[in-house]
Parts: sequence; structure tokens; C-alpha cells
Amino acid sequence: MKSIDELQSVHANYAQHARQASYMYRSYIGGDTYRQGAYLTRYIGEQNAPGDSYGKRLEATPLDNHVAATVDIYRSFLFREAPTRQLGLLAANPLVHEWIADTDQEGQSMDSFLKTANDLAMVMGNIWILVDKPSYAVETQAEEIDMGIRGYAAVYTVQNVLDWHYERNVAGKMCLKYIKVRESENTETVTISCWHEDFVEKYTITKDELGNYEDIVDYNVYENPLGVVPFVNHCPVKSPMRGIGYSMLSDVADAQRFIYNMHSEIEQSVRISAHPTLVKTPSADASAGAGAIITVQEDTDPQLKPYLLQPGGSTVDSILKTIQQVEDSIMRSTHTSAVQGVKTAQSGVALQTERQLLNAKLSDLSDTIRETEVAMWQLWFAFQGVDTPEEFHIEYNDSFDIRDKYSELDLIIRAKAAGYNNPTYIQELDKQLAALMIEDTEVVNKLMAELDVEPEFEPHIMFDPNTGDQQNAFTVEDHERLAAEGYVHLGE
Repeated sequence: MKSIDELQSVHANYAQHARQASYMYRSYIGGDTYRQGAYLTRYIGEQNAPGDSYGKRLEATPLDNHVAATVDIYRSFLFREAPTRQLGLLAANPLVHEWIADTDQEGQSMDSFLKTANDLAMVMGNIWILVDKPSYAVETQAEEIDMGIRGYAAVYTVQNVLDWHYERNVAGKMCLKYIKVRESENTETVTISCWHEDFVEKYTITKDELGNYEDIVDYNVYENPLGVVPFVNHCPVKSPMRGIGYSMLSDVADAQRFIYNMHSEIEQSVRISAHPTLVKTPSADASAGAGAIITVQEDTDPQLKPYLLQPGGSTVDSILKTIQQVEDSIMRSTHTSAVQGVKTAQSGVALQTERQLLNAKLSDLSDTIRETEVAMWQLWFAFQGVDTPEEFHIEYNDSFDIRDKYSELDLIIRAKAAGYNNPTYIQELDKQLAALMIEDTEVVNKLMAELDVEPEFEPHIMFDPNTGDQQNAFTVEDHERLAAEGYVHLGE
């Protein structure tokens, strides 16, 4: 049993990683969650202004959420084609179908569960997936099927995984030996689970007003039947520290915060332009608004006469140009300008290269998701007490070639209109056109087979260009012989 100090301790890298993950999560969610992070830069002396000036700026500043937009683009490509799963003899097991249809016991299918998990991992750097099974004792698998007792999965975010430890086994493989997770928390208590290879500890602890742990009010220990810690660390971009990943979108979040502050500057500039600041002495009688009259003493020093402070309109234009440059940098770093319909001065080669870079990044992500799902299945098989089928195989799409159909169609039309009437040339263009315009693979294959048929030879009249003599050619051999003798085809 652990002490209060041991339960309150965290991994050496937890604080920094959790703080960065919280910032990235707010950047992804946006709305009030982002406003509560207070990422607007405070003006000097703003805290001394009457009223809550900073709070008003937070409420008035919109967020252009590039982090969420990038995640949506990546997800749309990664899961455009559903993964295929070969389960061998287990395909007829009803528990397998339940596991695929409801992976987390909350209604999420395997595909939906992994979509959500991967979105969070791309944003926060990594997430942890627990594969567990209720400990209710049954004697046969038939009873398990009748009662619906099977393994399930649950996601733990970075903030809820407090400590972890890896060690190398005798084969040199790094294995997770210990992990401490926060199961739930409210203002009064917190529940923590500590997973070891042989057993699991669960603590319920009371908290004081400052959030510090006070007393352990409930403690339970359970056997870990697997002999391994059943957590999978899904990490799209790994770091040198085990259990920690780098966010793929940290640069996007920083650029988004910069744009967020620029939007606040625009709002302030427009507001001040429409309602200039009046500078006057206390004795001057003035009111704001159109048509207002300012009354001053006749003997007022000219240098003390009221005047208006109003920014120039060029300020807003320069800010908008700066925002556009930052948005361009976001699309360059994420390789998404080719798929966002943005008009650029890039050449066709540059756009093709950018699409290839995006394809490579998505392919790496696809491999990571597949590896995570395979690890989940291995733990599930172990909990269910079944061997991995020999035919077991999971395959995700690893090619995300993005075609600009309109450009390719225009190129094919221009090529056919060039007037080069070679049958083989026209045939190959027709093949490209069919593959471009038709998505049904069976239909495309049928058309390709029809286009590959060699046209039958049609006899025609050959003419001698020197004498004008003509001769009918009825066979291919006759055609080749007459052509060799100098005869040419001049039409019917």
C-alpha cells in the first residue's frame, strides 16, 4: 500500500508534458475552453483600467481554429477507406463482433474509437489506451457470451496518466512495468489506480481546500491475470522519453495564437477608428458621439485644447497581410495548401511535391494507427484466453495520392485535341480518362479490357505515288509488301 506522498508524486516529465497537452487541447477545442486559457497578450497597464478590459477583449476576439481544421483534413484522408480485418476462425465468434461494434462499452465502434484516439494523440502528443476485462468469474466461454463479458478499451489523456515506468526484458524489449492513472476526480475526492504486472491497486483519497491529498478512505487490490500492464501508448511522433510524444500541431497552435492576438489588434483598431479617443482637460465640457459639442474656456492655452486620437487605416491592412503570411506558413508546415483550394503561384511540380509530402506524412500516421490496433487485439486475445489466429491481419490504407482531376482532365482533353490520330495514342488517353472519371474498380477494369482489344485490320486501296497505280490489299501481309514497295494509303 502506498503512502499519501507516493500517491501524490508524478513522473519527472509529467508537469511540463501535461501543461503543453492542456494548451494543445484548448487550441483544438476552441470556444470558451480556449478563452479560459487567456492566451491574449495583456496590454501594459490594462489591469489598472476601469472595468474588466482584458475580459472584454477575450469575449470580443474570434478564434480562427487552424488546429481543428488540420486534424479534420488528416482524419478525412486517413479513414477515407475503412481498414480491413482478417480474423480467421474467430470471425464467427460473437464476442469478436461485439468488440468491433462496441469497443469501449459506450457505443463506439473500433473505427470510431481509433479516430477519436488518433485525433487526441495528434493534438496532445500521445494518449494511453487501456484494454481491460470485467473480473466476474464464469466457468465457460458460453457463459461469457450469454452475459456479454468481454474485453473493452478506454482512453486516458496525458493529464490523467500521472506516472509510468519502462524496463527492458531479457530479450531487450522495452516493456511497461508500472503505470499510475487518475480514474476520476471532484472537489472532495480523487480515485487513482496503480497497475503492476501482477496486481492492481485502487485508491480513493480525500482532498483539502487546496487540492492536496489528505487521507486514504478506500483501498482495494486485485490480481492482474495477464502478467503485463495492459496499456498501449499511441504516439504518432515519438520522443526520446518513453511514454511521451511530440504534438504534430504545436507549431500550428503557436501560429494560431499569434493570429488570435492579431484579430484582437484589428478589433481594437476598428473600434478606436469608429470611436476615437478624446483627450481633454478636466475643465473642458465634452461628450462622445456624432455631433457632440466641446466647450472650453476662452483663455484656454491652445496646447491644452481637446483633440482626438485615431489610428491610421493602414494599420489594419498591414495586420491582415501579416495574418495571411502566417496562414500560408501553417499550410506549408502541414502540407495542406494543395487540398484547401487556396490559389497560389506554385507550379504544377511544386504542388505535386507538396501532395507527395502530405502522402508520406499520412502514410506514417496510418502505420502508427495499425500498430496500435494490433497491440490492442493482442491484449484482447490474452484477456479472452484465445490464441492469435494464423490468418489474423489488419491492413490500413497506406497510399493517399491526391489527384487534381480537373487539371488532369484538361490535360487529356488538350492532348486528344492536338490532332495526333495514332490509334495506340488515342487508346492510352481513353484509358487514362476512364481511370480518372470512374471510381468503380470493376467498371474500370471492364473498360480497360475492352480498350485493350486490338482493332481488326480493314483492307483499303494502296496507291503508287509516282505512277498513280492502285492495288487492293486484303491481308496484313499484302499491306506490308505494298508499303515496302512504295505504295501509300491515300484514302478510299
